[in-house]
Amino acid sequence: MAVATAIEPVWEPGDGWNVSDEPLLEIGTAFGASEYQLDGVVGIVRLSNGHIVVGERFSGELRGYDREGVFLWRSAGSGDGPGEHRRMLSLHPLAGDSLITFDLAQNRIQLFAPGGEFIRSMRIEAPWSGFSPGSPIGVSGHGLIIAFADYNEIPEGVVRWPQRRLATLSLQDGSATTLLDVPGEEQFVERFEEGVLYQGYEFGKGPIFAAEGGRLAVADTEAYVVRWISTDDGSTTRILRRDEPIRPVTSVHVEAWLDQMAEQNMTYNNYTQAEADARRPEWRDRPRAETLPLLRSLHLDAEGNLWVERYFGSGVEPSPFEVYAPDGTWLGSVSMPAGLDRGALAPRLEIGDDYVLGVWRDAQGVETVRLYRLDKS
Repeated sequence: MAVATAIEPVWEPGDGWNVSDEPLLEIGTAFGASEYQLDGVVGIVRLSNGHIVVGERFSGELRGYDREGVFLWRSAGSGDGPGEHRRMLSLHPLAGDSLITFDLAQNRIQLFAPGGEFIRSMRIEAPWSGFSPGSPIGVSGHGLIIAFADYNEIPEGVVRWPQRRLATLSLQDGSATTLLDVPGEEQFVERFEEGVLYQGYEFGKGPIFAAEGGRLAVADTEAYVVRWISTDDGSTTRILRRDEPIRPVTSVHVEAWLDQMAEQNMTYNNYTQAEADARRPEWRDRPRAETLPLLRSLHLDAEGNLWVERYFGSGVEPSPFEVYAPDGTWLGSVSMPAGLDRGALAPRLEIGDDYVLGVWRDAQGVETVRLYRLDKS
């Protein structure tokens, strides 16, 4: 097993890769035809012919657009029937440009043709008692990679729970094969006679994953250590390390988080400003971590390069992505145009040989799917 310790980047100042300032393609509008209004995009796929397929959480739809962003078709929709979704959480590409979605409400995956035609569905069943399937991480040569949650033992206090079991799910017969177990998210758990209350633990640490092109990367946000995992047997094939100092949570971080909580409740729960302000003392008293996470997300591009996103708090401008070659060599950093959706439910960021595809939001929260050129010259 190879271990790489990143000390300094290979790219000299002024060298490296760049993402274009202006998008090559943009889909989405606040007004106009409904097929161009996006709400809750959970996944985007660029097909081999350059067409774009978008999956939406709230409508349950798949929508197809051509290379210029012109609407072509829509399929699926909201419901329980074949090809429909009640809570679509992800959209991923398969070989041959076919598509696969995951519906959390029905614990099922569904396969579609490149033009949106429904092929078949399969319910996900955990072969281990007390486990529940989560959203797929990505696709490997052996099937779908899914993180199952282990709810067998319920601890109390500030804990890393529930444990995550990464497994490959066969698309032929639905069988699951264990790859590895990792600690879950850090959170505060209380037990009562009536049941269990577990709530988010702000600034808590937890596992993050990336899967693309048959490759799998795993890290924990408490340290700058990334493991490349074999999708054949779950063994660690390479480790990337960086020595980074742990930063304390300050009053600035807490106040920014409280501002975010107020904004989210006013946006999604119809709170007034006064109602949100009245809740601030309660939110401030919630248990929270004393130190900040080091990492926020991982991404693998089409060539197997690893893109690492450092942790950033509410109201902070995100740092550029730090890019590592497949052998762990630190290449350098790549900045993204402002407004890239980086939230907890942000769709998969597709990084191709010469493009970046993702969702951007403006100041009013309007979603647009954008394709940018990735220049490696």
